[in-house]
Amino acid sequence: ENRPGAVSCAACGSTLGEEWACKVCTLLNSPALDTCSACDSPGPSRPKRAESCGDAKAIVLAPELGLLPRMSLIFLHGFCNTAEMYSSSEAFTLFRCQGLRVVLPTAPVLAITAHNGARQNAWYNYLTDHDGQEEDDIDEASLAATRQRISALVDSEASLLGGYEKVFLGGASQGCCAAFDVFARHPMSLAGFVGFVGHPLSCTPIAESKQLEVVCNFYNGGADETMRLSWVKPAIDRLKSHGWTRLSSEIAAGADHGTSDELENEWMDKFLAQVFNKQ
Repeated sequence: ENRPGAVSCAACGSTLGEEWACKVCTLLNSPALDTCSACDSPGPSRPKRAESCGDAKAIVLAPELGLLPRMSLIFLHGFCNTAEMYSSSEAFTLFRCQGLRVVLPTAPVLAITAHNGARQNAWYNYLTDHDGQEEDDIDEASLAATRQRISALVDSEASLLGGYEKVFLGGASQGCCAAFDVFARHPMSLAGFVGFVGHPLSCTPIAESKQLEVVCNFYNGGADETMRLSWVKPAIDRLKSHGWTRLSSEIAAGADHGTSDELENEWMDKFLAQVFNKQ
């Protein structure tokens, strides 16, 4: 059985898809051809494959195998990192071969108050550093700036793909927290959310969200000392009491905050297998 969206058969290499009839000579042509094999007349127009996005600083990973994008995942990296961290990640490979487009923005450089003004790539400014013992206080103005930027990117991707139900949001660590803030507040129902080693921020409103019935998966490490389960798990669990019906929270025993590539690949595959072909 071939994967959905495949352009050629995995067994024999034959081209998949519907043949098209030439408007000039009526010959049926292979879906792989752009012009008629008999008279060279142009074939039907095809959607343009966009490899840029509404954010000039973002890296776009187009679908593999020359596929047109079916779904889009906007994924935010963690604190002190950049989009380059995930630009060659294998976490997206399996589903890029089925039409997944991945958009990787880079956080702005901010002066971090809790770190004596040190400048770091960050989705929002930390006002305190409780060394993992409890949630840190944040500068909500810097979070709002990120929310405005990523929300505009969501709108741009929805326009490209043909609907908000085709756009996933996700992130790791601080990127998870920031992405969930955008997800929970967005005025349109999205395709789903995936978060690694992060949590809902206490300042993010969760009641009456448009995402109450949308898949929302958090994956955390059981030995995480940076965002400890003692307060992270209650922050996630409170979503259920506010009506989030499709919430999933999974804990990887022994995993710390600096999760391995293999574990993140496993988490991403698990999330996308749950939602990708259900849209």
